[in-house]
Formats: sequence, C-alpha cells, structure tokens
Amino acid sequence: MRARPEQREAQFTRLRDRIEARAANKYRATEFEGTPPGIVLRSIDFRG
Repeated sequence: MRARPEQREAQFTRLRDRIEARAANKYRATEFEGTPPGIVLRSIDFRG
C-alpha cells in the first residue's frame, strides 16, 4: 500500500526502527558473502 505524499514522513517515522534493523541485518549478511556469494564449506570444518 502506497502512502500519499503528505503521509510519507509520518510513515517513515513510524517504521524507522524496523527499516534500520532491516538495513543492519542486510549489512551484516554481506560480511559473510564471498565472490561468488555464498557460504564456503571446507573439509577442515567437518573434521572432529
């Protein structure tokens, strides 16, 4: 649902915490990405 232009600032203020939390999670997730993106599994990770 799209907010009318005069309601956007109030909507942003109301949703700001969720927006910032989502952005922080996306940033943290990229710290684990390599080239190409994905999780790298190595045989030494499974040795007991």
